[in-house]
Amino acid sequence: MNQKRKPRPVIVNVGTITSNSGVYISEQNLVCGISSHSKSNNGLGSIGSSNLLRGNISLVYDSDFIDTPIDDRDVKIYQENQTSSTAETTQVGFDSINVATMAQNSGIFVGDVKITGLDAHSKQNNATGTTYGHRNVDMQNLNYVYDSDAIDTPIYDQDIKLQSR
Repeated sequence: MNQKRKPRPVIVNVGTITSNSGVYISEQNLVCGISSHSKSNNGLGSIGSSNLLRGNISLVYDSDFIDTPIDDRDVKIYQENQTSSTAETTQVGFDSINVATMAQNSGIFVGDVKITGLDAHSKQNNATGTTYGHRNVDMQNLNYVYDSDAIDTPIYDQDIKLQSR
């Protein structure tokens, strides 16, 4: 006797999903070829909660002739295998999905998930990094960024992204 199961209530809480990341919830997940490239210059890194930042000099001097050349030539191919399965599917019911922070190229995926070839490329120059939290005081500081690259972050990304069923 094959009896259907009732969905199990699920609560998903995620604090932070960084770039090119995700939460994948599905009967079938297939992610093929996620890549992420990054370059950061920070004179002073990230600042959390309850900090006094006063009278500092943050200097970023980035005078590279060629800065962060990225040549990402991945070949990403997805081909689904046709197999018959009599396995029973588990049903999941969500009460809620809560996400506080998501960065670029990230996500929450619910359902039949097939993702191919996500790419993310970035370059940042920050004299002072990210300030987050609460009770921060930032006063009488000097921030200076000098970025005189002749070629600044060339990215040559020609992926072959094929998907077949």
